[in-house]
Amino acid sequence: MANTPNYRSDRRWNAAAIFAVSASSLIAFSAFDPVPAGEDPVREVAVGNTVSDVPLPPDAGTTVPRRLDLQGADTLGPVTTLSQEESLKFALLLLEDGARFLRNQGQYTVTFQKRERIGGDLRGNEKIEMKVRHTPFFGVYMKWKVGEVGQQVVYNVEANPDRMAVKFGGRRAFIPAMKLDPHGETAMKETRHPVTQAGILAMAERIIIHRREELDGKVPVVCTREEDVLVDDRPCYCFRFDYPSQESSPIYRSSRIMIDTRYHIPLQAINHTWAAEGEQSTAELAEETLIEEYMFSQFNFGVEIAAEAFNLDFTRSRN
Repeated sequence: MANTPNYRSDRRWNAAAIFAVSASSLIAFSAFDPVPAGEDPVREVAVGNTVSDVPLPPDAGTTVPRRLDLQGADTLGPVTTLSQEESLKFALLLLEDGARFLRNQGQYTVTFQKRERIGGDLRGNEKIEMKVRHTPFFGVYMKWKVGEVGQQVVYNVEANPDRMAVKFGGRRAFIPAMKLDPHGETAMKETRHPVTQAGILAMAERIIIHRREELDGKVPVVCTREEDVLVDDRPCYCFRFDYPSQESSPIYRSSRIMIDTRYHIPLQAINHTWAAEGEQSTAELAEETLIEEYMFSQFNFGVEIAAEAFNLDFTRSRN
């Protein structure tokens, strides 16, 4: 679908505002009121298309972005363009713009990778193909490609907001499909976040909540904008958040968020919790305290997904 003149105007205005925020500390952040990202949804996003729709901050793009792998990332040198407060506000501005963009997308497909610490144990890497629908009712279909291979999960607010359908894979493939409370004990043994919060938009909204609390002074944090990186061969802004004490931030010790420079959507998050007593080595600390690592790749906002994909039964193929 072609962009309307209003859409282009809105994006140009919003892009100029973002550039101004990142380019000068003289801009009054509190007076900035970004225009929504636009009315028309993007019909297709080609994998590997990395052309930026908005001007980059002055120092962005001066060096080749570095790649972050799901299994771990090297510490990157911080850039000095933005102050602590500017970095935090810039990150929030980007995420809010990306969330507006995502709300305009009726449906999309994406590959989701995750590692999570559940019950004290760090789980192995999982790779999941996802189909997500935002309108008219939220729905998500997930199929595991790495981890519990063949496992499928469906959640459909319209069909039943209180149940998700699960067809196990891997060694549990013989177990009949069942319907579970998405917030219940059985379901939450497998994940840190319920299926009701699946998808890029939900992750963006969770991150936005944290950033707003930090800007309001409810949670002390040190925010640093680091060198741009590549996630799924897409340039991303990289922000690091460090928390001074477990008392003020019981779960998270640090967090790194990678935000797509074109669509302003979070593509990767790497979060660490607090170390147990006696853990000293930096390498060991990174592995022993990793609590969440999420990555979205190969997204496509231009697909039409059949309604049958979100049925709560497994009698039909969903490939």
